[in-house]
Amino acid sequence: MHFHLPKPLHGWREFAGEVGIIVLGVLIALGAEQVVEGVRDRAQVGQSEESLKNNFERFVTFTAELDAYAPCVTARATQVRELIDRAAATHRLPSVGAIPQLTPHPWQIDTYSAMVASQAITHVSHSQAILYSRVAMSAIDLYDDGKVEWSDWGVLASLSGGPRGYGDAEEAQDRMVLARAVHQDSVMRDIADNTVDRIRRTGLLDSHEFDMAVDEGRRSAATIPMCRPIEIGDAQPQSRAI
Repeated sequence: MHFHLPKPLHGWREFAGEVGIIVLGVLIALGAEQVVEGVRDRAQVGQSEESLKNNFERFVTFTAELDAYAPCVTARATQVRELIDRAAATHRLPSVGAIPQLTPHPWQIDTYSAMVASQAITHVSHSQAILYSRVAMSAIDLYDDGKVEWSDWGVLASLSGGPRGYGDAEEAQDRMVLARAVHQDSVMRDIADNTVDRIRRTGLLDSHEFDMAVDEGRRSAATIPMCRPIEIGDAQPQSRAI
């Protein structure tokens, strides 16, 4: 009986060459897949940052407006404080025109949540991701503080109207509400200015875009009711004509 041993496949060198070709093909395929994923990730980040940029421009505009009408808020707060002092001394409010109100703004950076949900945030640098996160968190704080200030000026709006009596309890409430509104306005400006500095550091807005957003905020600040004085008249009720 004769036994036939299997012949080696073209020799060991050729065999190693064929294995190398297979390995190389796998590596090329994996590399190509990584390239495709990288392109897709960069496109996703680009879209997310473009949306984020729009929110940042809006935030810079709101901050510029907030800073521009700060003297108006101070002037109206002083006027209301003097009104309260005057009414407290006589226990009577004079005729008071409309108390100007602030316009609420959507400070939140809502596109950041979408960036996190899509996991695009995982494809930016660590330092950039931290900046984005801090901007978004500060915007939420600012919106919450803004709601308090808007609510307080809404309470102070009750001072408007014709001459009437003014008691100690109402005086105490109005002083507390006014003090809180003034404090909240100061807090909001600090948060907004610090957040704008972070926005600038992200590099998403170039100098022209940043300046345009600031100019828009300053223009809109000139039109807000807070910059118009409150009309205050006589404390005595006017007699009706017969």
